[in-house]
Amino acid sequence: MIDTPAYRLIDAAGLQRGRLTGIMLKGEDLIAANQVVEQISCDGAREARLVAEEVSYRIRARFGRGAIRSATTLLRVS
Repeated sequence: MIDTPAYRLIDAAGLQRGRLTGIMLKGEDLIAANQVVEQISCDGAREARLVAEEVSYRIRARFGRGAIRSATTLLRVS
């Protein structure tokens, strides 16, 4: 997997309070974009949001627009 060496490089930097602002990787023997299964990212929080967004689209497509709502709209106040 190509992302493993990238993550190892970032971990090897050993920065605790410093910030890694860029990393350059050189790719060889690349394949066409339409054959890629997953695009790598070093931003775990962004990836989690993208996964949640995709799942919410699928749920709404299957069960309708009202299937997912804000939790505050589901609470009944007496």
